[in-house]
Amino acid sequence: MDLFWSLPDSRDFAGLTTPLDELFGAAQSRKYEAGASVSDPEVAPERAFRCVSGTIKVTKLLASGREILITILQTGSVWSDRAVLNGYWKDVFIEAMEASEVVSVDAVAFERVVRSSPDLLAKFMLRISEQVSDALTLLDDFRGRDVASRLARVLVRFSKQYGVPTERGVRIELPVTHQDLANMIGTARETVSRNMARFRQQGYVKDGHAATLEILNLDSLEALIV
Repeated sequence: MDLFWSLPDSRDFAGLTTPLDELFGAAQSRKYEAGASVSDPEVAPERAFRCVSGTIKVTKLLASGREILITILQTGSVWSDRAVLNGYWKDVFIEAMEASEVVSVDAVAFERVVRSSPDLLAKFMLRISEQVSDALTLLDDFRGRDVASRLARVLVRFSKQYGVPTERGVRIELPVTHQDLANMIGTARETVSRNMARFRQQGYVKDGHAATLEILNLDSLEALIV
């Protein structure tokens, strides 16, 4: 499986003295409305990006016509359209999930900065290894896990990556639709909706407004990942 690399957020660089802020700080930002294309594979130059605000999703169109949601990026995220493996940028789309602001710089200049700092390079390589692990897990899920198990894994991962602890559990504030979840686990939107309804009935989750989901019983969801 090819990879689209990203560094998840600015916490990756906490405590590091790097010229990244200076590099991106000199670039002009651009604002996008929800649903707007941030980058199109047919016309995109090789760039490195930072999300200043909002939420971005990265999807890939497979030869079968199915769209797969690769990753979700939030404020502080850094990513590049330069493929880790040759050819992956083809049919990869970047879209704003909500009103977002993004800055970009030449990918070669960004990589020059990363290579100049051992700490940054180590962070980058760690992120790549994590994405390899995630890709292998995804392949394993598609081969042997049912939809409920795959959906539970995504919700558990979201709770750990984006969750905010509450008195009742964990609140996830992401503008993710059932179609987005379906695209992440390789199934139909209706199937995700049925499983989410069952999770609600069992007291595992609670839907809030469009961009909020509460995980009420994380242990039960983790138990489904057999």
